[in-house]
Order: sequence, then structure tokens, then C-alpha cells
Amino acid sequence: MRKGIIAALISVGIISQLQAHTLVQLSDQQLSDTVGQALMSLAYLAPSDTANLMTKYSNGSNMGFYKLGLEAEMDLNANIRNLQLGCGGVNGAGSCDVDIKNLSLSGLPAGYNAASGSSPDYGLTDRASTSAKLTNPFMEFAVKNPDKAATREIVGLRFSAEKITGLLSAGIANGMLPSSTDGIQSLSGFMRIAATTGEVDTLPTLFGKQADHQIKGLLSALGNDREFTSEPGSSDTNGVTVPSMKAGFTMPGFQVNGRRMTNAHVEHVKATIGQISLSDGPSNQLKVNFDAIALVATSSKIKLATGSMIKNLNMDITFDQALSMFHNIPLVGTGGYLSLQQQALLWPGSYVDPSDMGAKNLSEMLQTDVAQQGWWMSFAEPVQLGYLKASDKVDVSNVLPQVATLMTNELLKEENRVYVPAGSALGSIFGMTLTTPQPIVVDLGAATLKNPATLTLSNIKLANQNPTANCYGSLKFC
Repeated sequence: MRKGIIAALISVGIISQLQAHTLVQLSDQQLSDTVGQALMSLAYLAPSDTANLMTKYSNGSNMGFYKLGLEAEMDLNANIRNLQLGCGGVNGAGSCDVDIKNLSLSGLPAGYNAASGSSPDYGLTDRASTSAKLTNPFMEFAVKNPDKAATREIVGLRFSAEKITGLLSAGIANGMLPSSTDGIQSLSGFMRIAATTGEVDTLPTLFGKQADHQIKGLLSALGNDREFTSEPGSSDTNGVTVPSMKAGFTMPGFQVNGRRMTNAHVEHVKATIGQISLSDGPSNQLKVNFDAIALVATSSKIKLATGSMIKNLNMDITFDQALSMFHNIPLVGTGGYLSLQQQALLWPGSYVDPSDMGAKNLSEMLQTDVAQQGWWMSFAEPVQLGYLKASDKVDVSNVLPQVATLMTNELLKEENRVYVPAGSALGSIFGMTLTTPQPIVVDLGAATLKNPATLTLSNIKLANQNPTANCYGSLKFC
């Protein structure tokens, strides 16, 4: 009996609540004055829509896009020890579309520590207490033949957000060499890197002792004009010490664009070395041969006078860097996405390079964010890597043969002829060492402006790529 009374009372209460909150009829004016926002949104981009890039650049694709979004801001701090997507299968054993070890996403740093090469600096705040901000996250489906029920097919899925603000880092250590257990091992995706500047210090080296270091020039001695030729292989050639130098460089913007990439390739990095001393250090002696004098072949050991130098050496550097040696990717209010597709797709809003705007099909678009079959990771705006500074000195000895050729071209010009006093010239015949009466200064500015010396650098440790642990305390990864 008591149970029946309680049930009756509950029923009466529920009915009373429903009556208290029944729908209320609104007039048209009241509806017009009402403002609100849905938590979820659904949008459809038809094949015929002018904003559909697939229709514009891939006629006949008949591709539509359904987008389900969350109209909100989401804070996220995450660590993923091993992100592997698209491994095996069509890629083959041991090969992945995306393979990143120790991936972290957090808020942006408070600033960048110039003393450590502009590495991220969170000040007194632990990185782990910050969060990346995702504005309006969404997922989107690519549907082929969306208007034909019999042949409708989902061919792609992507996860993204309208804006992403935060620091994405890969790896826990900034090592001297590429790592097979840390950082980006394989990347299928699209990323533009913004133009930046940096500097390197070079290792001291020795010029003049290798066969391809031979130089020639014009000489006047004993009243005769002659040509001299250095003899790199002679025991009397000690070489010329080239000291360590600081070289600033300008790196143009470049792309990381393709499937299962392991390194970044950057061409036309511009650098200028203002002056290279040729008279410093204990090693400053070259053996040279002259034309015959009175049927006697002459040679001499020469030293370059103090102040001898090469000026204004312009260089064109090719930079090959393993992706595992890039660690910090700041995202400053930019979009990005992770997608999976069974065919090449141009997702709505993807970057289209100006050079590709005349293309008729996706295969011609080599500089554009065309998501390829499989998993694909893309970033909408150029990534700012900041000032790049090599942590260790760089070996530039490979450029010395080119310097020898450039020097010869300049020293064979009449205005650069070396004049030797008679006493010194006679002394050189009998094996005495000759010091050039004046410093030999070779200005390569004009010669290397159009035809710069070329150099390839590989896997340079960058000081500003030191990763910051996204953990509390002393843990490197958590």
C-alpha cells in the first residue's frame, strides 16, 4: 500500500513539472529577437559549390564534403609516446605514413631564450601546466558521388580545427646525429617553413695542400712578366691556415611535402663570408713554380704578407636535415589537420600554391597541399622555426677547391699581378723563402654574386631546437 502511495506522489510531481515547462508559443517578432548558438554544427559543401577545390582542379571527381563541428574552444595538453599511422599494408613491412616518437602538444612558451639559441622558454611555469587551444574543432567526410545513392562512397576522413594555438614538439633530446628512436621518423604530409636567418661557425682548415687547391697568377720578377703555379704536393708546401669564421645565412621559405619523408631538403640558402684571412697561423707557405729564367727553371717558397685575404665570398648552400632533428613546431593561431583518404584529395580550404593555379589535375600540383592516399598530416600556415644557430662548428673544406678556381680567375687578371723586387727574385732561385711585398687581397664579391660557391651541409644540430619536457618535475616524457 505504501509503495502505491509513493508511486502516485512521484507521478503527480512529474506531471506538475511537465505542465510548468510546456512549450510557449512565440510571435515572429519574438523569434527574431531571440539569439543563440548551437554547440554542434553541420555543413555540406556540394560538388557544384565554387569553394570546392576538387571540382576546380579535378573535373569529374564529383566530390562533396560533410563537416560536423563543435562550436567551442577546447584546451588540450597531450603526450603521445609513439604515434604510428598507416604502417605495413601497401607501405610494406616496417614502413609507416606517420611515425613520430615522443610527440607533445601544449601551450606556447612565454618567450624564447636567446642565450640557448632561442629555445622555448616557459619561465617559472611548467610546460605541463599549459594547454594548446583548439578553436572550433571538427571532423569532415569526403563523399564521392554524394547525390547518387547507388554509387555514394566515403573516400576520406579528416580531423581538424579552425585555429590551433600551441607548441607541437617531437622528441625529447636534441642530439648531434639523427635518431632512430626519437622524434619524427617518417612523415606523410604538407608543411611550409617560413623564411628565416641564422648563423654558423666554421672549423679551421688548411688551404693549398690538396691537388684541387692549386692556384695560378701573374708575376713580374727580374724584369720579366711570368705566370706562377702553386705546387700542392710539394714537401715545401705547408698550406695556408684558414681560421674559424662566423657566417650568417638567409634561408628561404621551403616545403616539406610528400609521402613517408625522413628528411627536409632546402636549396639556395644564401651566405656571405666577409673576409677569410690567408696570413694567420703557423702554416703559411706555398711552393710555386715560375717560367724559366735564362734556361733555368725556377721555383720558390712564398709566404703571403700579413693582411692577405679573400673578401666577400658569396655562397649557395644546400641544406639536408633529418626530420628527427627538428623538434619544435610553434602553431600561432593556424589551422592544421590529420586525415585518412583512399585517393588524392584537396580538402576544403587547403593551401594552393600560386604556381599550381593553372593546373588541370591534382597530379600536376607539386607545390600544393594535396593529401595523398593513406594518412596525411598538414599545417595551414608557414611554421616559424625562429633564428637558426648551429650548435657546433661546421666543416666547409669542401668549398676550398671552388675557392682555388675563383682565386686563379682573379689572380690571372692584370690588375692583380704580383711584382717582386729583384733581390727577392734572385734569392728565390737559390731556395730562399719569399714573402710577397704586399698583401694579396682577392675580392670575390663580383665573381660569386652570379656564380656563388656551392656547399652542401647535412644534419646540423640547431641550438633553438632543444625540446622542453611536457612534464612536471625532472621527467623527460610522461
